[in-house]
Amino acid sequence: MSNALKLLHRIAKIREEQTVSQFKKHNAQLRQAEDFNQQISNYVQEYEQQMVETAKKGTSVAYLQDSTSFRNKLTAGAQEQQQQIDGLSYATQQAKQQAMEAKLRAQGIQKVLARKQAEVVARQLAIERSELDDSYSARHKGGSGTKDA
Repeated sequence: MSNALKLLHRIAKIREEQTVSQFKKHNAQLRQAEDFNQQISNYVQEYEQQMVETAKKGTSVAYLQDSTSFRNKLTAGAQEQQQQIDGLSYATQQAKQQAMEAKLRAQGIQKVLARKQAEVVARQLAIERSELDDSYSARHKGGSGTKDA
């Protein structure tokens, strides 16, 4: 039973490490995507400001139409990226939940294993104490052993 528990605990620890690693991977991807999306959003804002400044100076309608089209494509890309971020966020939450479940499972098995090991140690101590008491009482009775002939 103890060997089976040790094996289960080892498997649970491996699974815990895998799920934590997966969570960290998803979390890093999420942060990277969020940073990239923030850069795109900042660039769109800067581009819009440049368009306004250029329009104030007087430019051709074709240039403004091209600029507006480019800005719209950037905005659409940022919105599409946000959908991917939402998916990554969900995957990250799921990975975090799995990592927590794996950690709790490993801790539970560890507690059972520790309790079983404590029971074995307590049993061994009780046996040793009983043997010591038997030996002590046998020595004090004096009737044990062989008599002189």
